[in-house]
Amino acid sequence: MAVTVAVIDSGINASHPHVGGIAAGVSFSTGADGAVVQEKGCRDAIGHGTAIAGVIRLYAPEATLTALKIFHTDLTASMAALVAALEWAVSGGFRIIHLSLGTTLERCRKPLRSLCARAAAQNTLVVAAARSADDPIYPAVFDTVIGVYQYPACPPEGLIHHPGVPVNFGAHGRPRPIPGLPQERNFRGSSFAAAHVTGRVAAFLEAHPEAGFDAVMAALRELAAKGNVQ
Repeated sequence: MAVTVAVIDSGINASHPHVGGIAAGVSFSTGADGAVVQEKGCRDAIGHGTAIAGVIRLYAPEATLTALKIFHTDLTASMAALVAALEWAVSGGFRIIHLSLGTTLERCRKPLRSLCARAAAQNTLVVAAARSADDPIYPAVFDTVIGVYQYPACPPEGLIHHPGVPVNFGAHGRPRPIPGLPQERNFRGSSFAAAHVTGRVAAFLEAHPEAGFDAVMAALRELAAKGNVQ
């Protein structure tokens, strides 16, 4: 059975050659009154979520991707939209939830922790981006979440593990190359580092469909040990 992945980002353009189709797309935004508006559709006007999906596909071409759009004109979103999207993904029973974002706002900690705990209880893996290994950012620092940051010296095939710190893993922070576009002009950052880990987790779950959080973490640590990234 294909691994189901919810990608919370700027949407996904399903026709992009690096994507090859998605299962569905839902958009979350906040209206003038602050209420969350949920609509069908996930056209990516920024390109960020599409590039994230392309990285995941690199490792897990058979994964079933669903786009949850919370970024619309730039890479910012309201807390209400994020919580609504994460709630939708947790309730949907996805095997993996990818979050290209985080927050240091203390008021966000409790609702995000609660949703990530619910995800863990149903064996849903949450992968979230952080800015560094010691970044106090939610939800990447939660002990039920796989936190990942961009490790500058990490090659695409590499992975680094930091035991005993809030954000355990560092990874390559670039998307897949696009013909005709120099890589230095392409996207970069911890969102893509997290996507490289999300893709690896999806590939691992294809081979080990019943694996839980501890088994996935052990597999990632083993991969990092083999890579010898310093």
